[in-house]
Amino acid sequence: MLNQAPLEVHLALPADAPLIRSLLEHTPRPAVRAWPWEVYLGQETFLIACSRGRAVGALLACTDAGPVAWVRLGVLGRGVGVGEWLDGSLPLLSHPLRRAGARMLAWMDVGHWIGPALEARGFRPLARLVTMVKEIHRLSSFVDGVARLRPAIIDDVAALVRVDHGAFTPPWWLGGETLGRMVEGASCFLVAEWDGRCVGYVEGRLTEVGAHIGRLAVAPRFQGRGIGSLLLSGALSRLWEAGARRVTLNTQEQNRASQRLYIRFGFHPVGRRVTAWGRRV
Repeated sequence: MLNQAPLEVHLALPADAPLIRSLLEHTPRPAVRAWPWEVYLGQETFLIACSRGRAVGALLACTDAGPVAWVRLGVLGRGVGVGEWLDGSLPLLSHPLRRAGARMLAWMDVGHWIGPALEARGFRPLARLVTMVKEIHRLSSFVDGVARLRPAIIDDVAALVRVDHGAFTPPWWLGGETLGRMVEGASCFLVAEWDGRCVGYVEGRLTEVGAHIGRLAVAPRFQGRGIGSLLLSGALSRLWEAGARRVTLNTQEQNRASQRLYIRFGFHPVGRRVTAWGRRV
């Protein structure tokens, strides 16, 4: 039975960090957790929902690059309905997100539990993502010598942004702050150089169950020259050396070229497709 006590939604402050960690630990639903959320405590797009003095939900939306803000933390505990939580939280995000330059809020339906409630509140599908996994430590052949791989450094961020925005379109762009955080926090972040110029990058990190490649991008002018294969091979080798037994990645369902590359490297689809939803703010 759902708790009938009024839902109180307010700004998430640093003092709320233990409550949010406990919520993430005990939630019965998979949480969107793709960001170091602690650094955003106190910002006006980070909300915590409480009922009878107990934290039951947390929602963080971040603007990054372009007109789209993404939900980077979305967790709901027991005792409150999905719709009640959304109706109490989403209206409080609209003005702060618009002030930050966002025109759309996007949400990845991790665990397939929130999509119907989002659709009922005006969200529409943006894309479906395929999760792929590789469990065999064997590399496909690739074109050697097409570019030079090296670890990324923070001074690469401006060049990484240019590559990223050339390779992707909104809502998938990453900004300089995000890419800088990834460079500093990733288990593996490699840059592909062509004549001293950054033309591609790949980012991966160790997880509790292996490793995940979160991003692979090649500048449009340099696509089709084997640079994506070189980056993928380099990332896999380094993640295996770091102890990963299995490696996962995501790609858009309609991106057949990327899927062909990953299949050639021994990845195969696993699990259900994940839908990304979006709505104007």
